[in-house]
Amino acid sequence: VGSSDPRFFDRYWFAICEPAGAAAAQVTLGVYNNMNVVDCGAVVVRGAKQHNLRASRSLRPRFEASVGALRIDVLEPLAKHRIRIDAASQSLALPRLACDLEWSALLPPEEERPHFRRERGRAVEDYQRFNQIGEVNGWIEVGGELLLARRWWSCRDHSWGIRQGIGIAEPVTGPQPPASQVGS
Repeated sequence: VGSSDPRFFDRYWFAICEPAGAAAAQVTLGVYNNMNVVDCGAVVVRGAKQHNLRASRSLRPRFEASVGALRIDVLEPLAKHRIRIDAASQSLALPRLACDLEWSALLPPEEERPHFRRERGRAVEDYQRFNQIGEVNGWIEVGGELLLARRWWSCRDHSWGIRQGIGIAEPVTGPQPPASQVGS
């Protein structure tokens, strides 16, 4: 971690879409090293229903890319990931959300230029990100229905750093500066 800022994050994000538009999903796993937290979220939209999964835990004593029912494994760096949601570890009171998906890159990652912004001498944004197009194969179970994913379109993002609106709120140390002074 290049900063002691409590907002520092390192996060995976995947978007997945059935080619005809009948289902869509997003999966994220984020690490907040300076707050000792790792969290995740998954959402699947099928028809007019949205199904959600959220979980959080302490990061230490050892980091693993798993939180609650969600696990993401790097099978081949920058080329293949496995995304799993285990239904057995979820509450029986809620509809099941489960998956076993393999994400495969179709294109190499594209790294954005670093984002940096300062306000009143304090770095409020200092992050980087790369994006990558791929496809997904496997299955998703949502609300008792099994969806087979065969070459579903997908993209992913890996981002890290300090970003406004992520983690805790920016500390307030006085009145907001005039718009002409923002960024200095």
